[in-house]
Amino acid sequence: MLFYGLEIHTAIVHFPIALGIVGAVALLAYAIFRWGWLRWFAPVLLTLALLGAGGAYFSGKSAEDRAEHAGVPDRAIDEHQDAALWGIGVLALATLLTWATVPRGRGIWIAVILALMAGAALARAGHLGGKLVFEYGAGRVPGSPAAGVKAGAAAAPAAGGEAEEHDGRSEGHEH
Repeated sequence: MLFYGLEIHTAIVHFPIALGIVGAVALLAYAIFRWGWLRWFAPVLLTLALLGAGGAYFSGKSAEDRAEHAGVPDRAIDEHQDAALWGIGVLALATLLTWATVPRGRGIWIAVILALMAGAALARAGHLGGKLVFEYGAGRVPGSPAAGVKAGAAAAPAAGGEAEEHDGRSEGHEH
């Protein structure tokens, strides 16, 4: 799904990752210290993370065709998608268990473990998504100046009017 010509998935995905991790840490802190002001942080943050994860998943489904068209291997896309689904599933369980245990104060450590696992699973899905963008070029926007930089730099005419190859190193410097 595009928004002003840019893929919206890349903007949405950061919210569930950040909120999921911060929610897990807030739940851990509440389980250890039992500070009253921290009591509802984790349930609210994990719920917001779950809502954001739903939006990230569906926006990712719409970005999948563009990633395939950009030449991203299906295996890499499937691995990212599977990691995201596992993360959403564990996050959903952690969120429900957090709402069930925080008011009573019993069983909270099971919720803490699930919330930490959810944070780790979301971070892994984010890492795999980053690999899609930075290793396979899934984030290229067709027709943008950045999409043609690599090809344009190699084909740029030299001072003599002929194209010359450039290996990415600066002239006169050894690397």
